[in-house]
Amino acid sequence: MSLITRSIDHAYSYEGQTYPGVTGILKVLDKSGPLMSWAARQTAEAFIDSMRGEMDGSGRKWEPERVIRLLTDVGPEGVVKAMTARSAWKNDEAKDLGTEVHDLADRLNRGMTLPEGLTPTVKARVQCYHDWLLASGWNVKISEAYLVSPKGGYGGTLDILARDRDGRAVLADIKTGKGVYRESVLQLAAYGMAELIQPVGAATAFPMPAVDRYVVLHVTATGVREIEVPIGDADRQAFYACMNLTEWSNSQKGRAL
Repeated sequence: MSLITRSIDHAYSYEGQTYPGVTGILKVLDKSGPLMSWAARQTAEAFIDSMRGEMDGSGRKWEPERVIRLLTDVGPEGVVKAMTARSAWKNDEAKDLGTEVHDLADRLNRGMTLPEGLTPTVKARVQCYHDWLLASGWNVKISEAYLVSPKGGYGGTLDILARDRDGRAVLADIKTGKGVYRESVLQLAAYGMAELIQPVGAATAFPMPAVDRYVVLHVTATGVREIEVPIGDADRQAFYACMNLTEWSNSQKGRAL
C-alpha cells in the first residue's frame, strides 16, 4: 500500500492521484437559513453590547449615548461595519475552539495527558469529553486518520474509529458547534464508503474496516450528546450528488452570463 498525504487546503493524494476533501465537497449545501439567523443575532447582540456601561450597585448601567457617540465618530456606514463584524470574529472564534477541542480529544483517545493552562471554555468541553469517553465503554482503535476512496474520487479525515461495549465497529465524528447540521450525515456516509484508511503519522494505508454504527459526538460545555446516525443508500447517493454539483459549480467559475 502507498501513503495518503493531505495538503494544507485539505486535498488528499494517493498513488499519484489527488482527490477533493469531503468537507470541501459538502460546502455546496445551503446553510444560509441557520447561518443568517445566527448572524442576525450576533449583530443584535453587538448593538446591545455597545450600550453597556460600567457596573454599579444595581447591576450593569445602560448608556444609549455611547451609540450616538459611535455614530458621530464613524458615521452610519462605520456603525454598520462595527456591528456586523461581530459575526465574522465569532465564527473564527468558534473554528479555533473546534480545532483545539478536536486536538485535545485526540490526545485523550490516544491515552495521553492534557496540557496545563487550558482556558475555561476549552477545559469545560474537554472535561465533558473525557468523562464521556470513560463512561462510554468504547475502545478507540484509531483516532484521526486520513481516508481516500479511489473509486468515489474523494478523501477525508475521520475523528474516531472504535469498538463499542458490544464489539461493534463505530465511526464517529466530533462536533463542537451550537448545533449539528445535516451535512454531518453525508460526511459520515462518505467516510464509511472509503476503501482506504491511514492513521495520521502512519507509514502506509490499509483497507477500511466495515462499519456497524455511525455516530456524531456533539461536545458542549455541559456534556456530550451521542447522536446515532442511520446511514443508507439514499445518504450515499446524496453525497455523490453533492460531488457532482460541486464539480459543476467549479466548472462555472469565471463564466459570464
